[in-house]
Amino acid sequence: MNQFAVIPNVDTYNALFNGLIRTGALDKAHYVLQALLESGSVPTNKQYITLINGMCRVGNIKGALKLQDEMKTLGVCPHNIAMSAIVRGLAHSRKIEHAIWVLDLMLEMQIIPTVATFTTLMHIYCKEANVAKALELRRIMEHCHVKLDVVAYSVLISGLCANGDIEAAFKLYEEMKQRDLWPNTSLYLVLIDSFCVGNYHIESEKLLRDLQARELVSLNLFGGAKRLNELLIIARKELIRLRYKMSRKFG
Repeated sequence: MNQFAVIPNVDTYNALFNGLIRTGALDKAHYVLQALLESGSVPTNKQYITLINGMCRVGNIKGALKLQDEMKTLGVCPHNIAMSAIVRGLAHSRKIEHAIWVLDLMLEMQIIPTVATFTTLMHIYCKEANVAKALELRRIMEHCHVKLDVVAYSVLISGLCANGDIEAAFKLYEEMKQRDLWPNTSLYLVLIDSFCVGNYHIESEKLLRDLQARELVSLNLFGGAKRLNELLIIARKELIRLRYKMSRKFG
Protein backbone atom coordinates (compact mmCIF):
# COMPACT_ATOMS: atom_id res chain seq x y z
CA MET A 1 0.00 0.00 0.00
CA ASN A 2 1.33 3.46 -0.89
CA GLN A 3 2.34 5.10 2.40
CA PHE A 4 1.70 8.51 0.85
CA ALA A 5 -1.91 7.74 -0.20
CA VAL A 6 -4.35 10.39 0.98
CA ILE A 7 -7.43 9.03 2.74
CA PRO A 8 -10.45 11.30 2.05
CA ASN A 9 -12.09 12.85 5.09
CA VAL A 10 -15.73 13.92 5.52
CA ASP A 11 -15.04 17.41 4.19
CA THR A 12 -13.53 15.94 1.02
CA TYR A 13 -16.55 13.70 0.45
CA ASN A 14 -18.89 16.63 1.05
CA ALA A 15 -17.00 18.82 -1.41
CA LEU A 16 -17.09 16.06 -4.04
CA PHE A 17 -20.81 15.55 -3.47
CA ASN A 18 -21.62 19.25 -3.81
CA GLY A 19 -19.54 19.56 -6.97
CA LEU A 20 -21.22 16.57 -8.61
CA ILE A 21 -24.68 17.86 -7.68
CA ARG A 22 -23.88 21.20 -9.32
CA THR A 23 -22.90 19.45 -12.55
CA GLY A 24 -25.94 17.15 -12.49
CA ALA A 25 -23.88 13.96 -12.06
CA LEU A 26 -26.46 12.37 -9.77
CA ASP A 27 -25.30 8.75 -10.02
CA LYS A 28 -21.74 9.78 -9.14
CA ALA A 29 -23.04 11.92 -6.29
CA HIS A 30 -24.88 8.86 -4.95
CA TYR A 31 -21.67 6.85 -5.23
CA VAL A 32 -19.92 9.49 -3.08
CA LEU A 33 -22.59 9.06 -0.38
CA GLN A 34 -22.04 5.31 -0.46
CA ALA A 35 -18.29 5.84 -0.16
CA LEU A 36 -18.94 8.17 2.77
CA LEU A 37 -20.90 5.38 4.44
CA GLU A 38 -18.11 2.89 3.86
CA SER A 39 -15.70 5.34 5.51
CA GLY A 40 -17.82 5.15 8.67
CA SER A 41 -19.80 8.40 8.36
CA VAL A 42 -23.54 8.70 7.71
CA PRO A 43 -24.64 11.22 5.05
CA THR A 44 -26.87 14.01 6.27
CA ASN A 45 -30.60 14.36 5.75
CA LYS A 46 -29.89 17.48 3.66
CA GLN A 47 -27.59 15.56 1.30
CA TYR A 48 -30.18 12.86 0.68
CA ILE A 49 -32.94 15.42 0.16
CA THR A 50 -30.73 17.32 -2.31
CA LEU A 51 -30.11 14.12 -4.25
CA ILE A 52 -33.82 13.20 -4.13
CA ASN A 53 -34.71 16.62 -5.57
CA GLY A 54 -32.20 16.04 -8.34
CA MET A 55 -33.69 12.64 -9.14
CA CYS A 56 -37.17 14.14 -9.20
CA ARG A 57 -36.00 16.93 -11.49
CA VAL A 58 -34.91 14.40 -14.12
CA GLY A 59 -38.00 12.22 -13.57
CA ASN A 60 -36.16 9.32 -11.93
CA ILE A 61 -38.88 8.36 -9.46
CA LYS A 62 -37.50 4.84 -8.92
CA GLY A 63 -34.14 6.31 -8.01
CA ALA A 64 -35.76 8.76 -5.60
CA LEU A 65 -37.74 5.95 -3.94
CA LYS A 66 -34.57 3.90 -3.53
CA LEU A 67 -32.93 6.86 -1.85
CA GLN A 68 -35.77 7.23 0.63
CA ASP A 69 -35.45 3.49 1.40
CA GLU A 70 -31.78 4.10 2.17
CA MET A 71 -32.73 6.99 4.42
CA LYS A 72 -35.19 4.79 6.28
CA THR A 73 -32.65 1.98 6.68
CA LEU A 74 -29.97 4.34 7.97
CA GLY A 75 -32.39 6.17 10.23
CA VAL A 76 -31.43 9.50 8.66
CA CYS A 77 -35.00 10.77 8.95
CA PRO A 78 -38.55 9.40 9.37
CA HIS A 79 -40.15 7.59 6.41
CA ASN A 80 -42.86 10.21 5.93
CA ILE A 81 -40.28 13.01 5.72
CA ALA A 82 -38.31 11.17 3.04
CA MET A 83 -41.33 10.33 0.90
CA SER A 84 -42.75 13.82 1.37
CA ALA A 85 -39.49 15.17 -0.03
CA ILE A 86 -40.11 13.14 -3.19
CA VAL A 87 -43.59 14.59 -3.60
CA ARG A 88 -42.31 18.15 -3.18
CA GLY A 89 -39.36 17.51 -5.47
CA LEU A 90 -41.65 16.26 -8.23
CA ALA A 91 -44.07 19.12 -7.67
CA HIS A 92 -41.32 21.74 -7.86
CA SER A 93 -40.13 20.09 -11.08
CA ARG A 94 -43.65 20.56 -12.50
CA LYS A 95 -44.25 16.80 -12.56
CA ILE A 96 -47.54 17.19 -10.75
CA GLU A 97 -49.10 13.89 -11.91
CA HIS A 98 -46.09 11.95 -10.64
CA ALA A 99 -46.22 13.92 -7.37
CA ILE A 100 -49.87 12.97 -6.86
CA TRP A 101 -49.03 9.33 -7.67
CA VAL A 102 -46.43 9.27 -4.88
CA LEU A 103 -48.83 11.07 -2.53
CA ASP A 104 -51.50 8.44 -3.23
CA LEU A 105 -48.89 5.73 -2.65
CA MET A 106 -48.07 7.25 0.72
CA LEU A 107 -51.72 7.33 1.72
CA GLU A 108 -52.20 3.70 0.63
CA MET A 109 -49.21 2.76 2.80
CA GLN A 110 -50.74 4.81 5.66
CA ILE A 111 -47.74 7.14 5.62
CA ILE A 112 -48.91 10.65 6.48
CA PRO A 113 -47.41 13.42 4.31
CA THR A 114 -46.15 16.58 5.97
CA VAL A 115 -48.22 19.78 5.96
CA ALA A 116 -45.53 21.36 3.73
CA THR A 117 -46.13 18.62 1.15
CA PHE A 118 -49.86 19.25 1.00
CA THR A 119 -49.24 23.00 0.89
CA THR A 120 -46.83 22.71 -2.04
CA LEU A 121 -49.43 20.83 -4.09
CA MET A 122 -52.24 23.19 -3.08
CA HIS A 123 -50.12 26.15 -4.13
CA ILE A 124 -49.55 24.66 -7.59
CA TYR A 125 -53.24 23.91 -8.03
CA CYS A 126 -54.18 27.46 -6.97
CA LYS A 127 -51.67 28.94 -9.43
CA GLU A 128 -53.35 26.84 -12.13
CA ALA A 129 -56.75 28.24 -11.02
CA ASN A 130 -57.79 24.74 -9.94
CA VAL A 131 -58.96 25.68 -6.45
CA ALA A 132 -61.34 22.71 -6.29
CA LYS A 133 -58.41 20.28 -6.29
CA ALA A 134 -56.60 22.38 -3.70
CA LEU A 135 -59.66 22.18 -1.43
CA GLU A 136 -59.86 18.43 -2.01
CA LEU A 137 -56.29 18.16 -0.71
CA ARG A 138 -57.39 20.17 2.32
CA ARG A 139 -60.13 17.57 2.96
CA ILE A 140 -57.53 14.79 2.70
CA MET A 141 -55.37 16.66 5.21
CA GLU A 142 -58.23 16.82 7.69
CA HIS A 143 -58.96 13.12 7.17
CA CYS A 144 -55.29 12.42 7.98
CA HIS A 145 -55.53 14.71 11.06
CA VAL A 146 -52.93 17.07 9.57
CA LYS A 147 -53.72 20.62 10.68
CA LEU A 148 -53.38 23.53 8.30
CA ASP A 149 -50.72 26.04 9.30
CA VAL A 150 -50.52 29.75 8.44
CA VAL A 151 -48.89 29.06 5.07
CA ALA A 152 -51.51 26.49 4.06
CA TYR A 153 -54.37 28.82 4.99
CA SER A 154 -52.69 31.67 3.11
CA VAL A 155 -52.39 29.57 -0.04
CA LEU A 156 -56.05 28.55 0.02
CA ILE A 157 -57.38 32.00 0.92
CA SER A 158 -55.29 33.65 -1.81
CA GLY A 159 -56.44 31.01 -4.29
CA LEU A 160 -60.09 31.55 -3.43
CA CYS A 161 -59.72 35.33 -3.73
CA ALA A 162 -58.06 34.99 -7.12
CA ASN A 163 -60.94 32.74 -8.15
CA GLY A 164 -63.47 35.37 -7.06
CA ASP A 165 -64.89 33.31 -4.20
CA ILE A 166 -64.44 36.02 -1.58
CA GLU A 167 -67.05 34.72 0.87
CA ALA A 168 -65.40 31.29 1.02
CA ALA A 169 -62.02 32.98 1.45
CA PHE A 170 -63.29 35.04 4.39
CA LYS A 171 -64.85 31.95 5.95
CA LEU A 172 -61.41 30.30 5.90
CA TYR A 173 -59.93 33.47 7.38
CA GLU A 174 -62.42 33.28 10.27
CA GLU A 175 -61.58 29.59 10.75
CA MET A 176 -57.91 30.52 10.78
CA LYS A 177 -58.53 33.02 13.60
CA GLN A 178 -60.48 30.45 15.61
CA ARG A 179 -57.38 28.23 15.53
CA ASP A 180 -55.34 31.16 16.85
CA LEU A 181 -53.48 31.54 13.54
CA TRP A 182 -53.04 35.03 12.11
CA PRO A 183 -52.17 36.14 8.57
CA ASN A 184 -49.08 38.06 7.56
CA THR A 185 -49.34 41.46 5.90
CA SER A 186 -49.34 39.94 2.40
CA LEU A 187 -52.50 37.94 3.06
CA TYR A 188 -54.21 40.95 4.65
CA LEU A 189 -53.44 42.89 1.47
CA VAL A 190 -54.96 40.11 -0.65
CA LEU A 191 -58.18 40.27 1.39
CA ILE A 192 -58.29 44.08 1.31
CA ASP A 193 -57.86 44.16 -2.47
CA SER A 194 -60.67 41.61 -2.83
CA PHE A 195 -63.03 43.60 -0.59
CA CYS A 196 -62.33 46.84 -2.46
CA VAL A 197 -63.87 45.52 -5.67
CA GLY A 198 -67.13 44.30 -4.13
CA ASN A 199 -69.79 45.04 -1.55
CA TYR A 200 -68.38 43.18 1.41
CA HIS A 201 -69.29 45.61 4.16
CA ILE A 202 -69.57 43.13 7.05
CA GLU A 203 -66.36 41.33 6.10
CA SER A 204 -64.52 44.62 5.57
CA GLU A 205 -65.49 45.94 8.98
CA LYS A 206 -64.46 42.70 10.71
CA LEU A 207 -61.13 42.72 8.92
CA LEU A 208 -60.45 46.36 9.81
CA ARG A 209 -61.29 45.71 13.46
CA ASP A 210 -58.88 42.76 13.48
CA LEU A 211 -56.13 44.91 12.00
CA GLN A 212 -56.78 47.57 14.61
CA ALA A 213 -56.86 45.01 17.44
CA ARG A 214 -53.48 43.68 16.33
CA GLU A 215 -52.19 47.27 16.17
CA LEU A 216 -51.17 46.84 12.55
CA VAL A 217 -53.11 49.94 11.51
CA SER A 218 -54.52 52.98 13.26
CA LEU A 219 -58.03 53.85 12.06
CA ASN A 220 -61.16 55.68 13.08
CA LEU A 221 -63.80 53.06 12.26
CA PHE A 222 -66.75 55.41 12.60
CA GLY A 223 -68.47 56.69 9.49
CA GLY A 224 -70.64 53.82 8.28
CA ALA A 225 -70.48 51.63 5.21
CA LYS A 226 -69.81 54.52 2.84
CA ARG A 227 -66.44 55.11 4.43
CA LEU A 228 -65.34 51.46 4.46
CA ASN A 229 -63.63 51.58 1.06
CA GLU A 230 -61.74 54.69 2.12
CA LEU A 231 -60.65 52.95 5.32
CA LEU A 232 -59.58 49.85 3.38
CA ILE A 233 -57.38 52.00 1.15
CA ILE A 234 -55.84 53.69 4.20
CA ALA A 235 -55.24 50.30 5.84
CA ARG A 236 -53.66 49.03 2.64
CA LYS A 237 -51.18 51.93 2.56
CA GLU A 238 -50.29 51.41 6.23
CA LEU A 239 -49.72 47.67 5.71
CA ILE A 240 -47.49 48.30 2.70
CA ARG A 241 -45.43 50.75 4.77
CA LEU A 242 -45.25 48.21 7.61
CA ARG A 243 -44.17 45.43 5.26
CA TYR A 244 -41.48 47.66 3.77
CA LYS A 245 -40.26 48.61 7.25
CA MET A 246 -40.08 44.96 8.32
CA SER A 247 -38.26 43.93 5.14
CA ARG A 248 -35.69 46.70 5.76
CA LYS A 249 -35.25 45.52 9.34
CA PHE A 250 -34.90 41.79 8.69
CA GLY A 251 -34.00 41.75 4.99
